Amino acid sequence: MIESSARHEHQHEPSTRASGGWAIVAFAGLVGVVLAATSQAANATVTMPSEPMPSVSPRLSAATQAQLMSDVLPASPPITLTDQVTDGAGALSDAERQDVDSALDRLADESDLRMFVVYIESFDGTEPVDWANASANQSGLGPDDLLLAVATVDHEFGLSADTNVPLTTAQLRSIDRTVASAVEDERWAPAATDAADTVRRAATSATSPLLVAGVAVAGVLVLAALGYVLWRFALPRVLPRLARLTDRSATARGPVPDELADLPVPELDERASGSLVRIDDALKTCEQELGFARAELGADATRDFELILARAAADVRQAFAIRQELDVAALDVAAQAEDAQADGAARAGHRAAEEHLPVLGDAERRARLTRVIALCESAADTLDARTRAFDDLRRLQQRAPELLADVVAREPEVSDRVAATHAALERLAGRYPAEALAMVSGNPEQAELLLVNAKAAVSAGRSALEAGQKAVAVAHARGAQNALGQAVMLLDAVDGTAAHLDRAAGRLDKSIASLTQDVVAARSVEGDFRVTLARTAAQASLKHVEVTREGGDPLAGLQRIAAAEAALDAALAGTRDFTEVAARASALLRDTLGRVDEQLRQTADFVATRRGAVGSPARTRLAEAARLADAARSLQPADPAAALGEAQRASKLVQEAARLAREDADAMVIAAAAKAEPDADGSDENGPITGGMMLGGILLDPRVVRSRRHAATARIGGGFGGGGFGGGRPGTLRRLGTVRAWWPTPAR
Repeated sequence: MIESSARHEHQHEPSTRASGGWAIVAFAGLVGVVLAATSQAANATVTMPSEPMPSVSPRLSAATQAQLMSDVLPASPPITLTDQVTDGAGALSDAERQDVDSALDRLADESDLRMFVVYIESFDGTEPVDWANASANQSGLGPDDLLLAVATVDHEFGLSADTNVPLTTAQLRSIDRTVASAVEDERWAPAATDAADTVRRAATSATSPLLVAGVAVAGVLVLAALGYVLWRFALPRVLPRLARLTDRSATARGPVPDELADLPVPELDERASGSLVRIDDALKTCEQELGFARAELGADATRDFELILARAAADVRQAFAIRQELDVAALDVAAQAEDAQADGAARAGHRAAEEHLPVLGDAERRARLTRVIALCESAADTLDARTRAFDDLRRLQQRAPELLADVVAREPEVSDRVAATHAALERLAGRYPAEALAMVSGNPEQAELLLVNAKAAVSAGRSALEAGQKAVAVAHARGAQNALGQAVMLLDAVDGTAAHLDRAAGRLDKSIASLTQDVVAARSVEGDFRVTLARTAAQASLKHVEVTREGGDPLAGLQRIAAAEAALDAALAGTRDFTEVAARASALLRDTLGRVDEQLRQTADFVATRRGAVGSPARTRLAEAARLADAARSLQPADPAAALGEAQRASKLVQEAARLAREDADAMVIAAAAKAEPDADGSDENGPITGGMMLGGILLDPRVVRSRRHAATARIGGGFGGGGFGGGRPGTLRRLGTVRAWWPTPAR
């Protein structure tokens, strides 16, 4: 029971005697509490009813609520809401109905919360909150929706609110008292209007000046008291240790969580890989969201968020670099083991000493894996800190109808492009081998599935708007936008690949001529075995390219010729002056970096549009290839030869990343097809979600799309980036269902 203050007068009897310093601290805190409580009382807009009110039930766990709700067999069954006001008891006149609608509209316009009101005659013995919760869940209300159910004959009501509703317990109690006072006096319309106004004030009220003053005064008193305590008691003990603290070296950001310290290294390795995938997905989603915001609001409005994204991306790049070092070390250990088996342990140890291969113990590997996780968490924190500000910038709840309409307007144009892209791929298949088109061959089909997803999301979003569920509508609008954006990216990738292949075919003649000249020059050098070996390999490459040129892959031909030319240039470097060597290295570097950049773009697009499947190894190789390409550009002015070496390493890594990404995507499709068994009635509960969106890593709000198959298929490779600007933590993205709070307060 919520009782008056007279019923809670208790004599304060301290059991122990506190020291003078801590007594001051306690007194200062008490003063702050009294001032803050006074300010809250001054701001109260609801009058306490004369009779004591029943207490508000605690918020229950999902398991407890499910157990209790299983025993509820309502005689008056719950209803599915179709309007924000349902008057089944005839409690409202037309004028009163308008007043209630106006109050609910004001709440919706001035805050992110929505309220639904139901009037019935009786709950027929059912607990009011049970009836309200059942109706709320049956109607699919979201975390920002409240339901007030009033029984006019019983003079009882139930208020259903989600556990995640952005209202404090004190604010919910205030709403509770407001409704109870009106219901007790049979003022049915004010029960709803006053409740809506109280919710609106709670959601939009600013901090009162008296509260600010109270907190400020309390803060000053607390600081003064703490200063006295520190000066009197703590400072003499702290000073001797201060010098030792300054000598310690800086540690990695953030403490190592106890749960990580207790994990075995293989499990920690898996955790680090999962963290990399999730934060990489989050970065890609944020990039797409920023693109939408930039198109809508201009570059100036999104500049701060671009800086935030760049800061998070820097942490992620560092994490991927550590992951690459760990992967290389693991591969070297495996290679040493093979050498030991084939050539003996002594030769393997000699190889390791010559090449300075890293040998990491469990302690070092654990430290690096923990650092990877810490960097991923830091990046997620950076993004999550601005999620609310980004949502406020885009004003998605207010603009949900506009976003859905934009997807509808753009969809036909993208759909027309799908047919054109099918035709373009058929033409390319007639000129180039399947390997040259492997990264884009499935793009039109994936784009078609995404368009189906986008249209389904638009339909669901509009239905949510009609039901007054704006948060749900926003989730579908974001999913539709992302699906349409990925479809465009897939189609653009086909166009880009066609242009790149055409350019490569045009450059092939020039590359063949350049290598042919080098072979002629090498013939004049006699007695140098290295030159002879490089010349022979170059001649073999020229022969291979000539034979496979018709109907072959021009990119593969260019790479083969470039590798042969680089080896021959290195062998002939002793016969040429420094200027010629540098010029040749610079020219070869430009060509190599051009191909690497195109390969990076193509592979990055593939990962972005299949991020629901692509795992950590492919992403790690891709990130390392990008780092090496940047390093090559940095070295280019001062040392073209060293820069060329970095570019060649980047080319090998990006090819490996592309291969791994394709394998992951193929495995995802096969596994999803195997799991996609229709339900007993022959339908698939996921609808089109099991197609393009799942492979593309577009996860609608789990409260909207509840799928038992998402979690199973997501573990194959990648994760789901979710929607919106944020860190993509699984705790937020995987939360299935909502638990509604219990606020059962009968009026009497």
